[in-house]
Amino acid sequence: MDVRRRLMTDLPWLCGVGITAYSAVIVATVGVGYDAHAYWLAARGPLYGAAPNTPDAYLYSPAFTQAIWPLAQLPWPVFCAVWLGAAGIVFALLLRPLGWRRALPLWLCCTPEVVSGNVFWLFAVVVALGLRRPWLWAVPALTKITPALGPVWFAVRREWSRLGISVLATALVGALSFALDPAGWWAWIEFLRSNLGSTTSQVGGLFVPPVVRIPVAVALVAWGAWRDRRWTIPVGMVLANPVFGSTALVVLAGLPLLLRDRAPADPSDDPARSAGQAVADRGDAGPS
Repeated sequence: MDVRRRLMTDLPWLCGVGITAYSAVIVATVGVGYDAHAYWLAARGPLYGAAPNTPDAYLYSPAFTQAIWPLAQLPWPVFCAVWLGAAGIVFALLLRPLGWRRALPLWLCCTPEVVSGNVFWLFAVVVALGLRRPWLWAVPALTKITPALGPVWFAVRREWSRLGISVLATALVGALSFALDPAGWWAWIEFLRSNLGSTTSQVGGLFVPPVVRIPVAVALVAWGAWRDRRWTIPVGMVLANPVFGSTALVVLAGLPLLLRDRAPADPSDDPARSAGQAVADRGDAGPS
C-alpha cells in the first residue's frame, strides 16, 4: 500500500480517535449536553436570561423552543438522552452511504456535537435533504439565521419555486410563532440588538469575524450554484455560522447524501431553460 493510500485510510481514524478523546475531556470538564440543557431550560422558562457565551445562554428565536416544547417537558436526563441519541443516530444515517469502514471514523469526528447537543446535527439534515425539501431551510433561518444559504443557491439557479417554498416556509413558521408569543419575539430582537457585536468574545469573535465570513460564504454558495458545486453549501454554512468553531464542521456529514441525491432542476422555474428544453424535445422527436 503506497503512502498516499495509507494516509487516506489512517488519517480519518487518527482524527476520529483524537476528537473522541477531546469529547471525553469536554464531558469530564463541563458535563454532557451542555448546549441541549440551554434549550431545555429555555423551553421551560425565561428565554433570554443569560448573556451570550455564558452557561445556559439561549440565542435562537422563540420558534425553536416552541417546536421542542413537548419534548422539553420531559425530565432533563430523559430529554438529554433523546436529544443526544437522536444526534448520534442521524449522523450514522447520514454517513451510512460511505460504508462502515469510512463512516465509523467520521462518526467519531462528530462526537463533540453529539455530547454537546447543539443544533448542527439538524443542519446536517438540511444539507442532505434541503435541495429536495426547501422548507427545511427554515431550521437554520430561525435558529442561527446566517447559515440559511439555501435560498442563495435557489436564486442563482433560478429555481424560483424552491426559493419561494424556502422563504414562505420560514415566514409562515415565524408568523405562527410570533402569533403565539409576540413578547418573546420582541425580546429576541432586543437580545440580538443589544448583544450583537458588543464584544468580540461574545458573538462571532473566534478567528475571522462574521462581517467578513458571511459575505464570503454567500459568494461561495453563489459560485457553487452557478458551477453546480454542491459541496459549497455545507462549507458556506460553516463559514456563515455566527460563532465560528470547529464543531460546525459536522454539517459536512450531510455531504454523502447531498452528492448522491441529484435533485433534478425544475425546468418550469426558468422560462429560458423551459423553452430550450422544448426545442430540444421537438428535435429529438423528429418529423412526424
